[in-house]
Order: sequence, then structure tokens, then C-alpha cells
Amino acid sequence: MTLESEQPLLSGHTDSSSAEEEADAIDKSRPVTCCHPNHWPYLTTLLLLICYVQALCNYCNDSPGGLEDTIIKVMGIDTTQYNLLFLVTTWPSIFVSVIGGVIADRILGPRSSSIIILFIVLVGQLVWSAGSFLNYFWVVLIGRFIIGMGATLFPSICIMYFVSWMGKKYLTLAVAICGTAARLGPAVALALPQFIYQQLYYFTDPLYRLGATVLVGAGLVLIGLMATIIVVFMDKYREKVLQKKKMEMSKIECSDLKQFDGLFWLASSITLYYSIVFSFTGIGQVFYVQKYGLSLEEGSITNSFVFGATILATPVLGYIVNGIGYHMLWTMVGLTAGLLVHVVLLVSIPGLHYMPYVTGMLYSVSYTIVAAAYGVVPGLIVEENQIATAYGIINSFLSLFWGLLSIVSGFIIDNNGYFMLEIMNTSLLFLILMISVLVLMIDLVSVRPVVNAPGTWKREVQ
Repeated sequence: MTLESEQPLLSGHTDSSSAEEEADAIDKSRPVTCCHPNHWPYLTTLLLLICYVQALCNYCNDSPGGLEDTIIKVMGIDTTQYNLLFLVTTWPSIFVSVIGGVIADRILGPRSSSIIILFIVLVGQLVWSAGSFLNYFWVVLIGRFIIGMGATLFPSICIMYFVSWMGKKYLTLAVAICGTAARLGPAVALALPQFIYQQLYYFTDPLYRLGATVLVGAGLVLIGLMATIIVVFMDKYREKVLQKKKMEMSKIECSDLKQFDGLFWLASSITLYYSIVFSFTGIGQVFYVQKYGLSLEEGSITNSFVFGATILATPVLGYIVNGIGYHMLWTMVGLTAGLLVHVVLLVSIPGLHYMPYVTGMLYSVSYTIVAAAYGVVPGLIVEENQIATAYGIINSFLSLFWGLLSIVSGFIIDNNGYFMLEIMNTSLLFLILMISVLVLMIDLVSVRPVVNAPGTWKREVQ
């Protein structure tokens, strides 16, 4: 499917071969009930189930953050060893995301891929639990590595499902809702594991308490696996009722990545924005304390502002962007706000207590806009049978940029201070903004724009 063939999904032109119109034609030939696979209750149930599984994968991936002090004390490790719990899930995802995406696109499809991924996460959680029971840290690292292999692939599978269920017409809204679920997982992971550990006070051995806490996570994954099986059967039933053609699979070839055009690779580089946000929030608390004289508690609060509005605002903004369209323009607005944040942090006078609150709220607006508008852009550019590969590349870029920025940021802080760090962040954000302008210009001069097309509201009026 070329960009020309994608246009009817984006601009409202009629095309009898489009998935949306095929579904509409079938709907008109039979009564639509709440249980009909193309009616909103059915699709909403599918969406909520897959969002729950996404949140669960992120919970398992980030749950060591809620047990930092406990893991260090109970297992007798230092902070460097503790950080390995995250590194073994981050760095392998640079390669696993692309390879897994290609396999999902070419061989397995979303149904088999989703079940296999949940099974991998379950095995990883069980191995982690066993390592905690036995106090074998190397076993814990193996479990964390297995969890990372599964959790990093699931977002790509989610997009495959969304495109199949809703087409590209409502993809923005679906991705925004799933993005909220993705943020809920880590948020719960920071609080729930420690609460579970404290409730298991009847275990006298701390290692047993820790292992049992991790084992509770395995139980949650088992529930997620059952939810995934339900999604698979519902998706299969929907395909049968709507008489949709099953996506054709093909063999993996070395030339698969060459099928993506320059517009996709340019748009993919905008992922660097997320890496800047994540790496900055990693050191933001100390930065606010040292430059603006905030307490540790105040620094933690202002640093958390970045993701504060995301959980509630992203679905709302996703609905608005889905209706209005012009995704790249929205993305540029969010990038501009992020650039303004780092410019203010760079040039503002030290000691201004209110400044972190202002920049934190502005950063939250920036992140929310970019999350709602940019998250769907790669899916609008590529063909449907390349979705998992495309988002696998996106996730690989994110992991690579984030890992490199974390190392570079630490080196700059130790040797040159926070001023040089903000110069680097400001320069990188300006570069990303210029890349987004280039993507917009290339798309505007193309025959059929895809990332700057009007949304569903304008198409319905037309």
C-alpha cells in the first residue's frame, strides 16, 4: 500500500478497498447491536483489555523502582548493581524491538505475538521471583532481561491491533488512550510493590517477603495473559463476522528496512525528544535543589510535574487531535514548548523558587501534546503490514538515545556542571524542532499529505 492508497483513510476520499468502508458496507447489511464487532461497546472492550495488558507490562518493567531501598538492603547490593535491574531491560531493547517487530509483521501477526509476549513476561517475572527467594542476584538479572524482551515489544503489537480494529481514522485516539495506560503502569509500580511487601509482614525472612512480592506481579501477569487470550478470540471473531481478509505474511528479508522512505526516518528521529525528557527527569530533582534552592521534597514534586497532566489530559487531547488533524503542527507546538522550558532553565537566575513550578507545568503541557500528536505519526506514514517493524524501530531509537543521553548527561554534570547540560538539551531540542519543520515541508509538497492531513471532524463536515 503506497501513500496514494492511504489517502482515502486520511482525507475522506472514497475508496471501496479501504478497511473502514468494507466494514461500513457490511454493517449496513445487518442489524447493529451492542455485541456487533464493529459497534463501539465491542471495540471499547477490546481497547480497555489491551490497555490493561500494556499497563501491566510497564508495571513489571518498572516495578524495581518501587522496591529500590528494599532490594538494596535485603539482597545486599549497592546502587550500581541496583541500576543493572534497569540497564538489562533497556539496552537489549535496542535490538529486540526491531527484530521482534519484523517477526510480528512477517511471521506471527498480532494475535500470536501478544500471547508469546505475555508468556515471556510471565516467565521473566517467575525467574525474578526465584532469584529473590534464593538471593541469587544473577538470576534476578536474567529474569529482568527476559521481562525487558517482552515488555519492550508490546507497544508495537498494540498499534497493530489498533490499525486492524479502527483503521487510521481513529488511530490517534486509540494511541492516546493506550499512552495513558502506559503511564499508569509505572506510576502504580512506584507505590504498589512496597505496599505489598509491607503487607507480607508474616514472612519472617525478608528474602521470602521480597520473592513473594515479585510473585504477586507474576499473578497479575497471569491475569493479563488471560485477558490477552480473550482479546485474541474477540479479534478472531471480529475478523470472521466482518469477513476481513487476514493480513498476508511474508518471509523476512534483509531489504525490509529499506522499504521505509526518508520521511519515516526523519520522523523517527523526533523520538529523541522523549529521551531528553526522560533523562532530564532522572536528574531534575537534584538540578532544582542546587540551582533554585528547593528542598528535596519540593524538587521531587516539581520534577514529577512533567508527567502530572499526562494521565488525564492525553486521552482528551488525543480526541481533539484525532478530530482536528494536522498532527505535525501539533507536534511542533509541543516541541516549541519543550524548547522554551530548557531556554528558561538555561538563562533564569538561580534562587527563583517559583521557576521550577512554572517550567514543570509548561513541560507537562509540552509532553502531553507531543505524546498525543506524535505517537501516531509513524503509523500514518508506513503501510499496515509494516506497523510493528516501524514502531520497533521507534522503540529502539528511544532506548538508544535514552541510554546514551543518560551517560553523556552524567559525564557533563560531573565535569562541566548543569549549565553545559542545559546548553546541550536546548541545542538538541532546537535540532528536533528543525527536523519536525523539515518533515512538515516534505509532507506538504507531497502529492497526498499524511502527517498534516485534516482530522475526522473536518472530513465528516465535507
